Amino acid sequence: MASWVHDRETWSGASGAEGAPGELWAAVDALIDRATRLPDLQFHRLHLLAGRRWRETGRLVPRNLRDAERNAAIATLVAPLVLQQARDAYDRTMVLMKGLEIARLYPDPALRPFGDLDLLVPDAAEAQRALLAAGFELAGTPEPYRDIHHVQPVRWPGNPLNVELHDRPKWIAGVPAPGRAELLASAVGGTTGVAGVLTLPPELHAISIAVHAWAHAPLARLGHLVDLAVVTQGLDREELDARAQGIGVGRVWRASIGAAESLFAGEPRTAPLRLWARNLTAVREQTVLEAHVGRWLSPWWALPRRKALRANSFTLSRELGRMGDEPWRDKLHRTLRALRNPMHRLSDHRRGLREEAQ
Repeated sequence: MASWVHDRETWSGASGAEGAPGELWAAVDALIDRATRLPDLQFHRLHLLAGRRWRETGRLVPRNLRDAERNAAIATLVAPLVLQQARDAYDRTMVLMKGLEIARLYPDPALRPFGDLDLLVPDAAEAQRALLAAGFELAGTPEPYRDIHHVQPVRWPGNPLNVELHDRPKWIAGVPAPGRAELLASAVGGTTGVAGVLTLPPELHAISIAVHAWAHAPLARLGHLVDLAVVTQGLDREELDARAQGIGVGRVWRASIGAAESLFAGEPRTAPLRLWARNLTAVREQTVLEAHVGRWLSPWWALPRRKALRANSFTLSRELGRMGDEPWRDKLHRTLRALRNPMHRLSDHRRGLREEAQ
């Protein structure tokens, strides 16, 4: 199979500056038109693209969306300045992943939301110390960042963007991630204009984007698939498939790229889109039921059979168990509420639980 870009006429056409072909954005516009609520577009991280679409079609852009557009424009403008400050503070290899690098492939970088700069470095703790010594400040609290893929973020005073310093990319549990030294050695020149700030080669970047999104929530957000479609433009599909298989994430890659092809290139709907990821075609947030089904089924599209069974065992123990020292009475209440409201949006379900707890 040759490149999926060149094999599919729907992916050809005019493009914005440094953007993907116009037919991709037409497909995204069609999905935006299908949405019924702005919060759903915000969940899918399509709200900035929706603002552009609504102006084109004469629809009123609400104030909160205009505020988000302004904040995105500011983030796009200040990101290179923050990168330069980070580069000046730390002189070892620095590889920018996701965020701004992907945004620069959109018709306008301000149409792709991001709130942090993800930097892969040889030693994240060392880099954090260097940035703090140069005037950066710690952001947030340390607890959420213990024993994960990046250290506690830092932020330049008065700047809206966090800098996340990574020892490794976020990866799927049970699948070894590529070695840090290998990733750093493979880095190529970035597009931000900041000297010395590199990025991953396109094939590896595309695969890492798919895996990162899956590790957070498998096929949950359209924005992740838009990123994937943008980054893979012009790349050879056979080479991508072989590279993903060699890294050990061939299943996740095929499920992710297959969903993107279905949504943006008119390919047949894949099994995950028919089962647990139906919210993507409907352009809405996941329901309680879809989230649960996704947790049970997604390992079978990501892992070999034995590892998928172990993942299901872990899911079972989590779903039957309590959260921390939660009383069993509260656990039972949460379970019954979920059973009563399986088609509620997940955020509405969680909001209801919080309100009841107050």
